[in-house]
Amino acid sequence: MRQLKNKLIIISFLIFILSLFFDAFKIEDIGKITNFESYTVVLIGIISFLGGGIFEFFVWTANCWFFLSILFTFRKKYSTSFIFGIIALGISGSFMLWHEVLASENGRTAKIQSLEVGYFLWLASILFITFSSVYLKITEKKNA
Repeated sequence: MRQLKNKLIIISFLIFILSLFFDAFKIEDIGKITNFESYTVVLIGIISFLGGGIFEFFVWTANCWFFLSILFTFRKKYSTSFIFGIIALGISGSFMLWHEVLASENGRTAKIQSLEVGYFLWLASILFITFSSVYLKITEKKNA
């Protein structure tokens, strides 16, 4: 059971790392299409509120909930992990409903053209750890 738990955590984390190598989304800003790489979004997301990106920062916090979910899975607190995973999934998934995103610190927004592979891999990593915590909880009860 311990090996399985560790493998599931590693797989989820590797999917997250893999997502960083792809574009997260494309925007149209002043008539120009711009790609946002996932690693850039992760790095600047933590300070996005400083440029007025309160909602962008809120979406970025899904990473914190995701890592808490991984931590609690590691500690065999599967119910807590599931709750944090659902929070991360809700926050990260809410980005699919967005039509615009902050494009500059002066408050200019740009239309989101498309969500890209990096975003969906990020979602997949969160989904994976969330369902893994459910699976591990069920397996733990069966073995008890």
